[in-house]
Amino acid sequence: MTKRIWTKPRPLPGLQDSSSSLPQRLGISPVVADILSQRGVGTEEEILEFLSPSLLNLNSPFAFREMAKAVERLEQARAQEEKILIYGDYDVDGVTSTALLYKVLTDLGFKAVAYIPSRMDEGYGLHKDAVLKASQADVKVIITVDCGITAVDEVEYARSQGIDMILTDHHEPPEILPQAYTILNPKVKDSRYPFRELAGVGVAFKLAQALLETLDCGGTGAYAVLEILDLVALGTIADLVPLTHENRTIVAYGLRQMENTIHLGLRTLLEECGLWGKPLKAGQIAFMVAPRINAAGRMDSARAGLELLLTGHEDRAVELARFLSRENALRQDTEKDIFAEAVKILEEAPLPRVIVLSGKNWHHGVIGIVASRLVERYYRPVFLVTEEEDIGKGSARGIGGYHVLDELKAQAELLEKFGGHSQAAGFSLKPENIPLLCEALNQAAQNFPEDMFYERVRVDQCVPLEALDASLMRDLEHLAPFGFGNPSPVLAGKDYPLYMADLVGKDQAHLKCMFGTQGEWEGIAFRKGEELGNILGSSTVDVAFGLDWNTFRGTQNIQLMIKDIQPKAPWQEDNDHSAALQEIALGPEEMAAGSPSSQGLKVMDWRAKNREEWSKTLESWGASVALWDFTGSDPQRPETDLKADWAMIIGVPSSWNAVREIMRETQNQGGQGMIIAESKIEALVLKERTGYLSREDLVQLYRVLYDLAIKNNPFTWQVEGIPLWQARTGLKILEELNLLRCLRHRPGAIHIEWIPAKKKLDLEGALRFRSAKKRWQETMAFKEEYCTMPWPEFQTRLGRYR
Repeated sequence: MTKRIWTKPRPLPGLQDSSSSLPQRLGISPVVADILSQRGVGTEEEILEFLSPSLLNLNSPFAFREMAKAVERLEQARAQEEKILIYGDYDVDGVTSTALLYKVLTDLGFKAVAYIPSRMDEGYGLHKDAVLKASQADVKVIITVDCGITAVDEVEYARSQGIDMILTDHHEPPEILPQAYTILNPKVKDSRYPFRELAGVGVAFKLAQALLETLDCGGTGAYAVLEILDLVALGTIADLVPLTHENRTIVAYGLRQMENTIHLGLRTLLEECGLWGKPLKAGQIAFMVAPRINAAGRMDSARAGLELLLTGHEDRAVELARFLSRENALRQDTEKDIFAEAVKILEEAPLPRVIVLSGKNWHHGVIGIVASRLVERYYRPVFLVTEEEDIGKGSARGIGGYHVLDELKAQAELLEKFGGHSQAAGFSLKPENIPLLCEALNQAAQNFPEDMFYERVRVDQCVPLEALDASLMRDLEHLAPFGFGNPSPVLAGKDYPLYMADLVGKDQAHLKCMFGTQGEWEGIAFRKGEELGNILGSSTVDVAFGLDWNTFRGTQNIQLMIKDIQPKAPWQEDNDHSAALQEIALGPEEMAAGSPSSQGLKVMDWRAKNREEWSKTLESWGASVALWDFTGSDPQRPETDLKADWAMIIGVPSSWNAVREIMRETQNQGGQGMIIAESKIEALVLKERTGYLSREDLVQLYRVLYDLAIKNNPFTWQVEGIPLWQARTGLKILEELNLLRCLRHRPGAIHIEWIPAKKKLDLEGALRFRSAKKRWQETMAFKEEYCTMPWPEFQTRLGRYR
């Protein structure tokens, strides 16, 4: 049985108190704020953008250094009616990339064809045979999607055939890059793209965006960008890239678009899965929709999945969706058989640190999934190999701290080919080398500590059983969409009363539990039936779990999705953040008060002096001054390496804490004191600094947009006569209130779809408006104190921070 260690959540005292200013100001629960902080989303602005993502936050596709060059070449191809080949990959990421780029190119009048290689016959990546066939078909441009970054020889061959290569990929680049016409890959060193974690379909989407912005003169591109986001979301979810930053925005909007998709094939597949007409979650796409598209590529050819996404014929869509379901069922049966065979082998001998197994005629299209299931069951690195004639084809999956690609590199002399990343890799070797690989990997694993092979259960929050209610469930749903990089929160409880435990399911493989003195809370642990013997006889248990809704006969109840259950869980303290925790626990005021040197810092009041007066005084002193300029919306600090005699503040800082930080930095640099100089600042500046738009500001903006919408909807707003920050902030607030959709944007112009209001406007319902309003009120109250407070009181206030 797998040994597990539970990791306690880091204590964040400032956020656990329900009266903490940040959760209170944002109107979110301390539990949500705590989880966000633990995931690196801690500032108010970061939380706002996380909880209310906007299409306005999508990066410009022309942030790619070579995007303009790629678009220029494609413009030439369209003008000269050159044939373009879109060359994809057989997984969901590759299939969706190919489909969306084909749709956009053909809609824009390009002569485009799509091609996906066979996993069985050709394998992954660009191949010379395919390039030769493209050349013979008079193709002049090949666009790779989700592949190509390692195809140095193949790209050179394409060049020799007179074909220009545009590579769109997201995999780690090699040291020597292919000499392509252009490379669009956010992981390439000089790509200049600000977000490196796009999926392959995300990179293809960026090319589509750029083409629509540049070439779409008919105006359909505004909708087109939104209409392909469902395909981008499908590929992004399936490829297990982090659902953070731009990916989070893509998936959030893509799921909404998927509920009203214009793509017949995708709608038909959702119907086949029983999901059409229902609110969609990322998990449903990952476990129900994506595997069906993947199954075709794993079992035979991915072309059925591509055809489904492209077809415009309803009968054909139904036929293909059913075919994919059958392929998925076949994949599941094949996977189940291989898994059972692997488990049987492992149960007959002591469990090694590294699992290396092989079998004749194991289907190499599914051994990666089987490897993942074995990791889930045994928490060991797994290397599975299928023996085919004179070659073994393998797939590897890792665990935390075990880098499978590095371990394969260390055994390179035993391998024919290998590639991948830290947690997943593919490789091939001669069958006679499989036992040698097993021995070498296990020998190397002796250098790792034993507890690395104990599974860590990362707990986000400990909660009492009675706190598990609909209110908590709704709070946690604000963190969706969930997936890799933003997993569904794991809660934990100690000493939950265990009312009942039993095995359920067709194969009695799942564990069902009832918790509470009367069994009020139900929990289910999928594929954890073996845990029953471990907890039988225990009156209380420790449980790690997620929460989900369980709907039965129209009644909706909370259900615990059990990750682990033990009579007494082994907890491990997280001691990596002691210094940071000390600062959080003490708070900035208390830490500053503990600094003995702060007592000697002089503070002078020059608020009544004008600039000419204080300039002359400083000149007469001959002293060096570090100027902290708070007169604008973007405060300017002096050079970090400047060691000055005095610090001078002009304008109005954001808070007393900001003044305290300047005091602390001044004394750390050996300064004599601090001067509080002129404290004038315009209200408009403070509005921009706080991101606050009043009700009147928003009503005025609403009217401007309404006048444009009644003439033409959707429409393009040429942003003139209003600061850009006001335009973007106002649009995000109205977008949050579901009064419009920002379809796409470029410098100076935003494409908008107007949505008629169905009820009376309530600005307080917008998180951005509510938080900015409170921020504005706090800032104005501080400004009044800072500018008018008599000096004795001012000094007393500063003394609290000294």
